[in-house]
Amino acid sequence: MHNRHAHTTNYSLNKTSVLLTLAIVASAFLLLSQVTQTAYGNPLGLENLPTPFVSSTKLMNCSAVVASSMRTPGLSPCGGAHTMDVMGIIMVSARFGLQTDNGTLEATMDDTISSYNSESYEVTMNDLASNLVVVGGPGVNQVTWYYNNLKYANGSRMLPVYFDKFANGTDYIYVVSTTHRYDIQFDGLGRVREDYGIIVTLDDHGRHVLLLAGLGGLGTWASCNVVSSYDSWNLHGGAVVVKYSDTNSDGFLDTISIVEYVSTTINLSNLIVPLPFTFFAAAIIPKLKTLRKKILCKRRLIEACMILIFVAAAQIYLTVFSGPESEIFTFRDFSHPFVASGGLLNCSSIVASSMRTPGLSPCGNAHTMDVMGGVMVAAQLGEDATGGSLGSTLDDGISTYDSGTGQMTFSPLTNNLLTFGGPGVNQVTWYYNNLRNGSGDRVLPVYFDKFANGTDRICVPSSGHQYMIEHDGLGRICADYGVVTLYYDSSHGWWVVIVAGLGGFGTGAASRLLATYSTWSIFGQSVIVKYYDSNADGYLDKISVPEVVGVGKSIDLYWDPECKNIVQSIDWGTIATGGSSNVIVYVRNEGAENTILGLNISGWTSAEAANYLNIGWNYSGTPVPSGVTLPIMLVLTVDPDIHNVTEFGVNVTVSSD
Repeated sequence: MHNRHAHTTNYSLNKTSVLLTLAIVASAFLLLSQVTQTAYGNPLGLENLPTPFVSSTKLMNCSAVVASSMRTPGLSPCGGAHTMDVMGIIMVSARFGLQTDNGTLEATMDDTISSYNSESYEVTMNDLASNLVVVGGPGVNQVTWYYNNLKYANGSRMLPVYFDKFANGTDYIYVVSTTHRYDIQFDGLGRVREDYGIIVTLDDHGRHVLLLAGLGGLGTWASCNVVSSYDSWNLHGGAVVVKYSDTNSDGFLDTISIVEYVSTTINLSNLIVPLPFTFFAAAIIPKLKTLRKKILCKRRLIEACMILIFVAAAQIYLTVFSGPESEIFTFRDFSHPFVASGGLLNCSSIVASSMRTPGLSPCGNAHTMDVMGGVMVAAQLGEDATGGSLGSTLDDGISTYDSGTGQMTFSPLTNNLLTFGGPGVNQVTWYYNNLRNGSGDRVLPVYFDKFANGTDRICVPSSGHQYMIEHDGLGRICADYGVVTLYYDSSHGWWVVIVAGLGGFGTGAASRLLATYSTWSIFGQSVIVKYYDSNADGYLDKISVPEVVGVGKSIDLYWDPECKNIVQSIDWGTIATGGSSNVIVYVRNEGAENTILGLNISGWTSAEAANYLNIGWNYSGTPVPSGVTLPIMLVLTVDPDIHNVTEFGVNVTVSSD
């Protein structure tokens, strides 16, 4: 493994992002009891997946609706959700991402996209335009609850498959066309032997909805698993019932099957509502962006190998050639190595558990907000990849904590890890956050710690900076902080990305930054993310990057001060003999400390060219601090007596000393 200390430019990212802001959604008043008529249309069936959630132009065309685990009594008909539901939708989002060329999958909470009236017992959908992938049963997700309880004027349910309860309160799934009922089955030891879930697609006034819901969390996960591998199943019609069963009586569910197909598809578009209602049909619209796939191209920050071609008209071009692939990864290389060089997904998503057994973990229970951002990241990784699948598991499913020794052990793995949630809720994050070297120092360049009064803080040893949640004069949170850290675990042989925040908002902001990394031009080993209230209205609304921790000695050259367009070639234009041409480039120090730049010209393929051509710059030799971007003028001068030079090559190295 070598240290990267100079600039190379063997590919250009050329990433462009067109951001559409979240629309302001007005109230929608839909009185279900007043519905008097419906008509079935021809909505798309499950055989069309991933359409319409991925458009015909390969645009991500949906939002994921995750059930909240933090309920205020009386403000929802549902209870709190478990993070297992998020684990399933992460797999779905990665698979849909594989089918896209652009677009960002937005993730939102059910109680953000909908509102509950505790007096009328009605849920109002705030967003009436976005296609939705809704995960979680009606007991935890109020959007699922809304659709599950839609009824005709005669009181019968609209969905062809829905959840209901027996007289004793036991939940079951009911299929209208066959009158079949499915409920959770237990073995003689009281262990779950069979759990069931449903996959339902419907058209709601032109907006397509995919419901992934189970009787239990395992049933929901099984439904998500089927959709994440939809081409392996003969999915068709408007709904299917999924069974997740224990086939060898060992107490663990191990086999997924589809027990029933429902041909009926439902279209709510022709509902007649006699009472007037208004709505602003805006949506949480996926952000559009253009992203060049980064599969086989990677930079090695050692040297820039350039060829200058001198032609009759004295037009001189600077072309940068690829160098060998690096063994060191930073965020400039993302989404490598989580998408392998061959284009396959090469990682598993680690979701913090919301169901802890006391004494078996150093962490508390997670909320769905802590891990919801993993849905967006998984979708982007799927977009970057050409194949494969993204695994998803709970933190206590991949690791085991020994409360006696305070040690953590990991299950055997062969791929890299994406872990979501801070060390207070995710025990894999806890493990890395507390990992120390032989000298007793933390191994992570940025870590979480506590003040003496118990307040959490983020520490950056290299700069001495500390970050903590900030409050305004009214006691409201006005800033939360998160961290995205890339770390190589040599003892296990895998790379880890840790996405964690001081609070759930901080984790969410860090996840969003990683999911939209191409618009941020991130680099280094750790990125501090700030999520703050920019207009003092009590709501966090802006994301910024206050600090980046670089790695070793590393630089890169860009065309713009925002460092989004890497220098790949230079067209010097037409230069008369005795003349010169100059260009401005931007050098960013992406290393961990101040650096002095060096320029070296060597390896002329034509000895004559070295006598008549000169390449220089205006750099003064001033040290460039870590993270600072410096404009540099490169100058090419042609001697007035140049002759006998028509073609040549030269190595130009910009280095970090």
